[in-house]
Amino acid sequence: MAVVYWLTRPVQGFARVRYWVWEWRNPDKPWLTPGAVAFLEAHLTPEMTGLEFGSGRSTRWYARKLRHLTSVEHHAGWAETVKGQLAAAGVSNVDYRVVPLDHPESEGERPAYDPPPRYVAVAADFADGALDFVVVDGHYRSHCIRAVLGKLRPGGLLLVDDANLWPGNAPPVPADWPEVSRTTNGLKFTVVWRKPG
Repeated sequence: MAVVYWLTRPVQGFARVRYWVWEWRNPDKPWLTPGAVAFLEAHLTPEMTGLEFGSGRSTRWYARKLRHLTSVEHHAGWAETVKGQLAAAGVSNVDYRVVPLDHPESEGERPAYDPPPRYVAVAADFADGALDFVVVDGHYRSHCIRAVLGKLRPGGLLLVDDANLWPGNAPPVPADWPEVSRTTNGLKFTVVWRKPG
């Protein structure tokens, strides 16, 4: 079935092969668009504090570029893999949190939650303006975005991977936040906004 899907979508199939080659050549880099990785290489600094929703090989990469990273993961099995990667790399500046989902993983995101899911509520652990960089690449995406808007300092960066998952490629980021990077690999979009001020 997967082969039929790619054969009937040759442009996407070519993009998928090209991205596989990029991943193979860059095994230590995040599973983002190559353009987003290049942007982050130029803009992340060792003085910055970050928060990541959804962990992976990106966690180790971000940690090496930042002063401190808090990473939130819902899947306990995947968390063990990532913890092993961090330990093997000698990374010690990550507060790695395993926070199970409060709803079935297959359930779509609701317009509202009362109370907020514990996964999203991790953002409340940070003072307003305490974060320089936030990545939203996990669950409850719209709610995570809304939860971190006040936590980013003026000039801070908000990265949303798979921005194409929202209608019109429009995650709920305030209209006055300028996009500083929007890149695609032909399959998805990764977008970075800068908080005004």
